Amino acid sequence: MRKIYFITGNKSKFEEASRILENLDIQLVQKNLSLKETRSLNQEEVVREKARQAFSRLKAPVLADDTGIYFEEYEIFPGTYTKFLFKAIGFEGVDRLLKGKNKDAFFKTLICYKDRKNEKVFSGIWKGRITENISKKFNPDWQYNSIFIPENSKKVLAEIRLEERAKKSHRKKAFDKLIKFLGGKNG
Repeated sequence: MRKIYFITGNKSKFEEASRILENLDIQLVQKNLSLKETRSLNQEEVVREKARQAFSRLKAPVLADDTGIYFEEYEIFPGTYTKFLFKAIGFEGVDRLLKGKNKDAFFKTLICYKDRKNEKVFSGIWKGRITENISKKFNPDWQYNSIFIPENSKKVLAEIRLEERAKKSHRKKAFDKLIKFLGGKNG
């Protein structure tokens, strides 16, 4: 069994990744490391730096994840500043930011796999839109899930069970590419 450290303190992110990889010969181990956070609008730069720092400390295969929400109205925003924006302005601020504007949005996950020989980034996108109606279901790990409705859905992400999300999410799409790279199979 291949052991890979998933570098995150986000329990929900780890649960989703574990669900995606559950039928493979991979032991995913959550590791919360205090890393120097790269400040950049370039999401690939951010995730690569996380993986490099983690690998240099653990000397073992690692996965780093960087996920952001992007508002179509603002091209690359908030992106790598997703959690900082929410902490600064909350739901009311997001609503003001998008008032009268295009509410199309997408989540983009980049995961970077790093071992002694490889450093590879995989991406996944899940399109949808932002709703003004905040769901009563709230997960502090994933604030935007309370206002993001994926394409072909009537529910916000917070109201969609993890098992369903893990079949079609942005993270699932990125992990499917990783699985292919590692030579595994996943439905």
